[in-house]
Amino acid sequence: MNNFDSKWQACAALARQKPPGDMHAPAGFAGRVLARASIPEAPGLAEVWQALVTRLLAGSVAMLLLCTALEWPHLWERPTLQTGVENTVAQLLWSL
Repeated sequence: MNNFDSKWQACAALARQKPPGDMHAPAGFAGRVLARASIPEAPGLAEVWQALVTRLLAGSVAMLLLCTALEWPHLWERPTLQTGVENTVAQLLWSL
């Protein structure tokens, strides 16, 4: 970095001495530019995360709807607040 200014001036002087060359683009340059522009970019982390969360949310909603559909016919067969598994487990383990 100490010699940057002197090296820059030397490179600029050499560039001024060179005669201008052909100003036309090489053959196929426009096609290569268009081909690169049409290549889609890789998705970023935010897009990948959003797609994953959306799929997981859709799967969770589908599982909830499936469980609701399976349980709906049996919803009113037993009275509410019926003691069930909790008391059985507590009695088996003698923790009452």
